[in-house]
Amino acid sequence: MMIKTILVDDEQDALDILERDLANYCPDVVVIKQFRSAIEAKAAILELRPDLVFLDIEMPEIKGIDLAKSLKDEGFSPAIIFVTAYPQFGAQAFEVDAVDFLLKPVESDRLKQAVEKYMAHNLESQIAELNKKAPTYIRISSQSGFDLLQIEDICYLKADGPITRFYLVDKHTVAAGRNLGIFEKALAGQGFFRVHNGYLVNYKFIRQYDNKESCIVLSTGVKVPVAQQRLRDFLIWIDAFTA
Repeated sequence: MMIKTILVDDEQDALDILERDLANYCPDVVVIKQFRSAIEAKAAILELRPDLVFLDIEMPEIKGIDLAKSLKDEGFSPAIIFVTAYPQFGAQAFEVDAVDFLLKPVESDRLKQAVEKYMAHNLESQIAELNKKAPTYIRISSQSGFDLLQIEDICYLKADGPITRFYLVDKHTVAAGRNLGIFEKALAGQGFFRVHNGYLVNYKFIRQYDNKESCIVLSTGVKVPVAQQRLRDFLIWIDAFTA
């Protein structure tokens, strides 16, 4: 995932440090421009349409919060993470729907947390948009005809060689003669996540993550393994469905 980003701060050192830390700790973030002038930044943001803007608040030409408001007035509201040395601006920052509010000097853990918060928020928005158009049933063909499954009743899918098995909330199981990757694409945007090479789960039925066993516990009592290399993305994904 590439997150196109613009940095805005009237101090060059602050810009350089932030760009360096993003490169070191947040590899998904790609800085396309940095600006010391808020006026120049506004023109570039409207032209380049970045996904995310790291924005200082106390600047000589236009305060960061006023810049965020003026962008919204122009019809474009990128995700904004404010970076400032002044904690008293926190309440104002969230009045303009900032993703996060970071205090200088920015700690690496807080920077990573802010970017992950953006990713979760962005994923939530994408899922909501996709769900407006999402089908409610999936057709599973077989030699004798087909099964029509209501998507919200599917607890999880499990790969079994070239076959995929659907496990439903009523304990019924349906086998499909296609691999799991096909159904991962078919159910994209429907609240399913590939937690393991062999499993695709429906967020509706997730009740617990067990760190010791590296598994999800579903409402049906079934335990589904979570691959270590997928854990970070899973935790970001699950944030989209939780308060």
